[in-house]
Amino acid sequence: MRQYDHKKIEKKWQNEWEKNKIYQAKDSSKKPKFYGLIEFPYPSGDGLHVGHPRPYIGMDVISRKKRMEGNNVLFPIGWDAFGLPTENYAIKTGKDPRVVTKENSDNFRRQIKSIGISFDWSREVYTTDPKYYKWTQWIFLQFFKKGLAYKKKMMINWCPQDKIGLANEEVVNGCCERCGTAVEKREKEQWMLAITKYAERLDKDLDTVNYLPQIKLAQRNWIGKSEGATIQFVIRNLKLSIEVFTTRPDTIYGATYMVLAPEHELVDKITTPEQKKYVLKYVLNAKQKSEIDRANAEKEKTGVFTGAYAINPANKEKIPVWIADYVLASYGTGAIMAVPAHDERDYEFAKKYNLSIKQVIAPLFISEDDPPKQGEKMVNRNAVACIVRNSKTNQYLCLQWNVSDKWRTFITGGIEDGEDPVMAAKREIEEETGYSNLRFIKILGTQAFENFFHLVKKTNRHARFLCLAFDLVDNTKVKVREEEKNIHEGKWIDSDKVESFIVGRVFKFFWDQFREGDTAYIENGILINSGKFDGMDSEKAKKEITKFIGGKEKTTFKLRDWVFSRQRYWGEPIPVVHCVKCGMVPVSEKDLPIELPKVKNYQPTDSGESPLANISKWVNTKCPKCKGKAKRETDTMPNWAGSSWYYLRYTDPKNAKVFAGGKNLKYWTPVDWYNGGNEHTTLHLLYSRFWHKFLFDQGLVPTSEPYMKRTSHGLILAEGGEKMSKSKGNVINPDDIVKRFGADTLRLYEMFMGPFDQAIAWSEEAIIGPRRFLEKVWKIGMNLPKNSARSSLLGVPSGSHAVQNFSGGSGEPEKNFADGRFQPQDGGMSKNFSLVRILHKTIKKVSEDVENMRFNTAISAMMILATEMEKSPLVDKEDYKKLLQILAPFAPHITEELWSNLAPDSDSGRRQLIHLSEWPDWDKNAIIDAEVKIAVQINGKVRGEIVILAEAKEEEVKVQALANPAVLKYTSGISPKKVIYVKGRLINIVI
Repeated sequence: MRQYDHKKIEKKWQNEWEKNKIYQAKDSSKKPKFYGLIEFPYPSGDGLHVGHPRPYIGMDVISRKKRMEGNNVLFPIGWDAFGLPTENYAIKTGKDPRVVTKENSDNFRRQIKSIGISFDWSREVYTTDPKYYKWTQWIFLQFFKKGLAYKKKMMINWCPQDKIGLANEEVVNGCCERCGTAVEKREKEQWMLAITKYAERLDKDLDTVNYLPQIKLAQRNWIGKSEGATIQFVIRNLKLSIEVFTTRPDTIYGATYMVLAPEHELVDKITTPEQKKYVLKYVLNAKQKSEIDRANAEKEKTGVFTGAYAINPANKEKIPVWIADYVLASYGTGAIMAVPAHDERDYEFAKKYNLSIKQVIAPLFISEDDPPKQGEKMVNRNAVACIVRNSKTNQYLCLQWNVSDKWRTFITGGIEDGEDPVMAAKREIEEETGYSNLRFIKILGTQAFENFFHLVKKTNRHARFLCLAFDLVDNTKVKVREEEKNIHEGKWIDSDKVESFIVGRVFKFFWDQFREGDTAYIENGILINSGKFDGMDSEKAKKEITKFIGGKEKTTFKLRDWVFSRQRYWGEPIPVVHCVKCGMVPVSEKDLPIELPKVKNYQPTDSGESPLANISKWVNTKCPKCKGKAKRETDTMPNWAGSSWYYLRYTDPKNAKVFAGGKNLKYWTPVDWYNGGNEHTTLHLLYSRFWHKFLFDQGLVPTSEPYMKRTSHGLILAEGGEKMSKSKGNVINPDDIVKRFGADTLRLYEMFMGPFDQAIAWSEEAIIGPRRFLEKVWKIGMNLPKNSARSSLLGVPSGSHAVQNFSGGSGEPEKNFADGRFQPQDGGMSKNFSLVRILHKTIKKVSEDVENMRFNTAISAMMILATEMEKSPLVDKEDYKKLLQILAPFAPHITEELWSNLAPDSDSGRRQLIHLSEWPDWDKNAIIDAEVKIAVQINGKVRGEIVILAEAKEEEVKVQALANPAVLKYTSGISPKKVIYVKGRLINIVI
């Protein structure tokens, strides 16, 4: 076969791999194990589009490389097959979801196999298989027996269209995520899993795993650990108090109002008669919003005054009590002390409703250029910083101090006894610049401290700055004293250059505040306006103030218990019965699985009950405890259930006695590398970590974390950058691409099209590049004679050139390489070392890039290597085989075919498959560059480049640089003061 024909090659090798079972993992081996995992797919009726295989291909590249590196690799596949789309299809067509699931998964399987993914199909699982969900139900019973599964009445998000309860995360802008219908609130008894009991460990143990930083951040944000204090605020004229939880007790002196969640139990009790109708209306409106919508920081804040006042326990001031929907009853205590000067939401609310704003934390800046000197006394000083604007020229008045070029400030000075800040500011402006006709605009909202050594006063200063803004009315000036002129000079600076002119973080802070407007200062600092705590560090003050006001230190979490029931048919039945005499009773484990009955009508009921509630023959049963009449639980589990432990079942998928045997679990777990979508790095990951930790506590799994490494991939978008969707008609079927271009081209393109972790748009035009690359690799292979131990292009006889050790036997590569070609010591024909160097650099790069999921740059390096091989008159067959080996994980079919033409028969008479061959090493001597290019600087500015020997000594480089014509233009007749050489990078000649 002289021409590359993917249609003949790909099916051939897929059958060969399957026949030889080369991808089936062994449950015990002397080899090191590697467990690679993808998120198992939901088999929809539409089949795969080209975006689905991207994560499969990525982990397949890694898994294939791991096999070639000598690992016993488990890379399994299964189907997360419970779900609403299948049930909705059953409702629409009357077709049994079981039949639909089989048809869909059969199609998915065919498509995935056509792409050549090296899954171990012998371990395939379905979450909908009773043999699988028997163990999902069994795990639920363990939760139930330990008190971690319970029922609770609660307000739920209800979709009237889909007739299903929705989790908060399934509500987007007040609408059902699936169908877009406006969501209602209903009270419903729901099954819950007590994930909150694991909140601390779920947060803390993230330190023990290798997850991407953004994944850890997403987990921690959802868990929402907060350390703070609970504080009681007494309601004025009532024998009631409101408990708040705050992470910032240090700001309590700045609490100027309180806010309760609309659902708070005290709202009705404290609301005054005059405010009743307004409060009631607001509460009713808030009930129609989801928690996620209410917590949206971008949403405009709304609220209503209750008419009541509370007493601030720190300063005994009375503060108004409001209700607002940005406070959630489910978080903390459902009440907050509002500190608008130091909380962005509170600030926005206070501005809208004209509530008091009081700063109690001031930032502290330490001068970087002139920090306080040790041993010198610190002088406290109240001071002003003055921003003076000339609105006609759009310039600002600044000072250039003569004592240091780095002292460039606004007008600044101390506040003297008897002066208010405005008086002090006007005096300083007049004394330092002469300008006397000014219009006061405002005092900026945030005070700030700076510690510095005053170069003029020769003392350490702890300055408490107020920043005031003025407009220049006209150029009226008074004479400036000579003493002031000798210290500094006033300069008008264009508005767009002020930021670069002024030096010092405190002045840059004020400038930002002036330009952007007053905002809440949310960082730590020094306490002000806080009674006896003034001057204290805010972090230290947290404990001191909590103790002073009688508060209690406490840790809380934003994480809520997991709503674990759905009022649908297509899910795992919850293995519990309701007995009039015994209450809720778990089903006996010997009776598992409780299978879904076959029904004629899959339509959920208007009452909110599952369709199972209508099947009396199935519902009516006997109590496992008293044998009396009982009814089965008709809620089903969410589709998160089966996906919370599937990775464990893969280790022992046929076991009928336990969910997985201890020996297999000990060998295979934890998962070494788990890759999945960015959209699943929060909930699915959190839920499966929770299940795993629970099973660990029961002694059922050997580790406390399920996955040692977690990475993510970006979406493949349609051409034009839109998300692929059937309704938009922009879905691209991989079957078409495989048929036209081949599976290897599809695989290569999906790995080459851009960084793996980023979303990128599909391009039909761009797929041609990877195809041409494969054709180039094929062409090179077709020009290598099959039976020669060594071969070359352009008619060089095989065996006519010796293959030398890269170090030439001396261990000193520079003695054996010159002009880019290897110099053999025996005088034989040379091997093209320029090509050898590129090859070994490419092996190194591909090896490292695969481990870092930099698939696109790995492919780019191989493309460069192939181009060099194509151009070279001398290509060694063994070198070409190494190219095939590093390309094999990306393009398994074409490389297997080419390898079969080159690889010698084994002792058994069968050729070794490339995917069972040994991953090539790179020779560190071969990747050393004989020459490098370095920059030549004159006084720090690049004036040219020179090429030097990589191992050249500093004196040799210096001589070569000084003799360079570009350098001689600047140094002729001048002796350099200094020469600085940074090896292999640059040389700087100081003249």
